[in-house]
Amino acid sequence: MTQEEIRRLTGTDSLQTPCYIFDEEELAGRAQQTKEALASCGAELCFAVKANPFLIPLLDPVIGKYEVCSPGELEICRKYGVVGEKIIFSGVVKSYEDMKTALDYPVDVITIESARHWQLLKTCVVTTGKKAKVLLRLTSGAQFGMEEQTVHTVMEEIQLMPDITFAGIHFFAGTQRKGSKYEKELTMLAQFMTSLQEKYGLEDMRLEYGPGLGVAYFEGEAVEEGVEEARRLAGFMGRQPFPYPVTIELGRYIAASCGHYVTRIMDVKQAGERNYCLIDGGIHHVNYYGQNMAMRTPVIHHIPAGDRGWEGVLESGEYMVCGALCTFADLVARGLILRDPRIDDLLVFDRIGAYSVTEGSYLFLSRDLPTIYTYRKDTGVRRMREGIAAWKMNVAGSVEEGNAFCTKK
Repeated sequence: MTQEEIRRLTGTDSLQTPCYIFDEEELAGRAQQTKEALASCGAELCFAVKANPFLIPLLDPVIGKYEVCSPGELEICRKYGVVGEKIIFSGVVKSYEDMKTALDYPVDVITIESARHWQLLKTCVVTTGKKAKVLLRLTSGAQFGMEEQTVHTVMEEIQLMPDITFAGIHFFAGTQRKGSKYEKELTMLAQFMTSLQEKYGLEDMRLEYGPGLGVAYFEGEAVEEGVEEARRLAGFMGRQPFPYPVTIELGRYIAASCGHYVTRIMDVKQAGERNYCLIDGGIHHVNYYGQNMAMRTPVIHHIPAGDRGWEGVLESGEYMVCGALCTFADLVARGLILRDPRIDDLLVFDRIGAYSVTEGSYLFLSRDLPTIYTYRKDTGVRRMREGIAAWKMNVAGSVEEGNAFCTKK
């Protein structure tokens, strides 16, 4: 989506700021390219729903599996009509009711992240009479997954449970990782899974693997051409074939590039020796990985309002870009170079299709949640969600209903 297209749309009543715009063609192209790259080594593509649940209906024709990490995400899948065969129900904190809901859906497979998870699933299967497939998550040393000995303990019990099928191993070690750490991990996982196969006489299992492929967000970072990192991963797996079927779990890597965040300049002023540019959004909407209070600057485009263009404007200067929240923390960009920013100009943040739409501190100060749009060149913009009045979630009950805490006046 070009700056001119954004300018044209915001110059009419088509878009209201602040808002997110997800480019459907960019998303579909990147997902398809990633899928094809992984298919070259026989791997299936899985989308981590937590990266951006709004993209599910746009990705469904391409994605083979969805990793779902909460009961809420499972309900989102139900709303979109995602078939259970595509769902891996993951997440570290699952209750008995969560297990039962997943079996009732029914999802394709449930991850087991602890001995507690295993006990809950066993009880659920016995109580409901339903069958289950499980992935046992191997820990990388963090709070996720189980140590090898616990995996073996669970495996021994699975042999005694005819209604529970061992589907394979789940492993995810981190995100935004540079280099080829996946080479060492895949070698380790192949050895571990082979030891399980030999010890328990397994005939069929697979690996659900999150390599944490990185995305370039900030000024000074090299932006990859296409999906080269996915191709490098597939190339390694092609040279050293993994002995079991593999599903590659990606979220940020698929979603980031399709997103734009559009916010409007509401005020421009000077304080001391600093120039300030205040926008109708803020850190509750913009949450790039590693932003760290604007210590790093994402790619931001400045679009002048109306038809004024750049002719005759003031020289470029450094601006502190701050949001609408009443806190010193609401600093979105530090020392951003802008040419004569004025009220009603737009700032467009690129590569923001992952996480920001759900990860920001949206309820702080009761500022409204942004409207969400998708865009295609041939059909224009479509509204996915209206802006939401956050104050309604920050009050006991509602003024309209009336209760012991809130009454009409």
